[in-house]
Parts: sequence; structure tokens; C-alpha cells
Amino acid sequence: MNAPANLSDAAFRASVVGAGEVAALFDASPWLTRFELWQRKAGNIAAPEFNAIGADGKPADMRIFCGVMLEQAVIDIACKLWGYERVETPKHVTNGKGLGGHPDQLVRCPERGVGVLEIKTADWLIAKQWGDEPPLNYQLQAQTYAGLCGVQWCDIITLVGGNEPKRFQMEFRGKVFAEIERRVAEFWASVEAGTAPKPDYTRDGGALAELYSDPKNTLADLRTDNRMPELLQEYLDAKDAERAAMARVDAAKAEILEKLGEHSAAIVEGYSCRVPLQAGSPDRVITADMVGQVLPGRKPHRRFYVKAKV
Repeated sequence: MNAPANLSDAAFRASVVGAGEVAALFDASPWLTRFELWQRKAGNIAAPEFNAIGADGKPADMRIFCGVMLEQAVIDIACKLWGYERVETPKHVTNGKGLGGHPDQLVRCPERGVGVLEIKTADWLIAKQWGDEPPLNYQLQAQTYAGLCGVQWCDIITLVGGNEPKRFQMEFRGKVFAEIERRVAEFWASVEAGTAPKPDYTRDGGALAELYSDPKNTLADLRTDNRMPELLQEYLDAKDAERAAMARVDAAKAEILEKLGEHSAAIVEGYSCRVPLQAGSPDRVITADMVGQVLPGRKPHRRFYVKAKV
């Protein structure tokens, strides 16, 4: 089902759980949690602008920017390699119940008829970890697009390392799509009811910081909160451990430098070790209205590249 043509991209994204966001409802997204998704759709925190361009005219996220710029070229490569033919593709698709997205490209396959191509780019070290199938979040996105577009397959085409096209052929699974729709409906019901999921404190620090970014100048009485003293002690213990760990890091770096002496790298069994010199920058006087003040430069320093070999 196509979304209204007059709906802006931002308004459309706000009105649906996007195909790329579905994985959060399965705890399978490496970038987004249920809590952050809920706060976004409830309007409590801002959703990041996809492929945003900063005030300086430069992309806010170079990875996303390059992926978008390469998308059409990767589709052309896929058509050339596997015989797809482009089919007119709607800008937005939705089930009319709060699930939607922007499919990359509808195509016709010589053997399977019309389906969807979902385009990705990946570093070869990342793609190497996938094995024979792409990550679950990509598979859920593909199933969502297949269901929304009413087709029986959705292939994930990944450009690995900038020069290796890889195809993952995905058949539509009706039961998976039905579960996606069920979870999306349940999600919107929770937004309507104002029942937010519990945050994942290991991942939701940024969302919580944005949610409570404008505190009042008031005092919370937590004297009867049994968890708060534990949390404060956990924080202090963690800071102590952090300081102790940094002291060990500094001591190890000092001894490594002594071992290397005048050398910038070493051959070590089971490890790679490079400690090159990073160029410094001179002090410089700044701005006319700050004449006489100096912005300190940075001294040359050694940068550590230490890694255990697998």
C-alpha cells in the first residue's frame, strides 16, 4: 500500500515504524533499542535526520552519505550481474497500520518475477563475520519490504569493501511478516497508552541524556530509594576502577616505549605493535578581538596501535 503522495519524508518517518527500525522490536538492532524507538515515536526525543547535511555543508554521517550515494550504482551492478530489470518503485509504502518504509528498488527477476532489492555496503572485515547470511536486522528489514510491497522475495545486495558485490536471496516468509505486524501494532498501542519500555542502561545513555536534557533547578528526595545508594556506589567504584585501569595503561605504555627505544614498531609473537610519531601543531594567535592570547598547539606524541592476533 502506497503512502499519501503529499506526505513529507520526515512526517512519514514519524508516522510509521520503518522497515529499518523493525529490528529494535526484536532486540536485534545494533543501532536502536526499543526504548529509544519508543521515545522517538512518542515525540519525546528527536529522530536523527537520515543522511543529514550539517551547517558546514558536510555529511553528518559519512558512512550513511556514501551508502546513499552508492545505492544506484550498486543497483546497476546487480542488474548487470544477475539480470534484474528495474520496476517503478513507490517512494513510501505502508500497511496502513503504522508500519512502513522506503524500498530501495523494485525489480523483475528472470526466474522469480517482481521482488525488492535492499542495498547495503559493508567493510570486508564486517561482512566476513556474517557467514552465509546477513545479520538478522537486515533480514527483518528485507521481510518487511517484501510484505509491504506484496512480493514473494527480497534480495539483499551488499557491496563489500567497495569492489565485491554479494547477493543474499531471501524468500518472503508470511509468518515472519505477520509477527512483524503484530509487534508493530503492539508497539503503537503502548505509545498510545504512554507505557514506555524499560531502558537498557548499557545502550540507552544517549537517549536518556536527551530525554532529560533540561532539568529543573529542584531537588529530588531519594532517601527512601534503596537502589540509589547502590547506584552511586557502583558509579564511584567504576570511576576508581577506571582510574586504576588508566594508570595501568600509562605504565604499560611507558614500558613499551622503553622496550621499543628508537624504533616505531616491533615484531612480537601473537601481537602487532606500532607506536609511530604523530606530528604536532604549533601555537597560534587567535581572532582579532583576542589579540595576545594564544591557542596552545599540540606537541608531537606517540600513538599506540596494539592488537592481539587471532
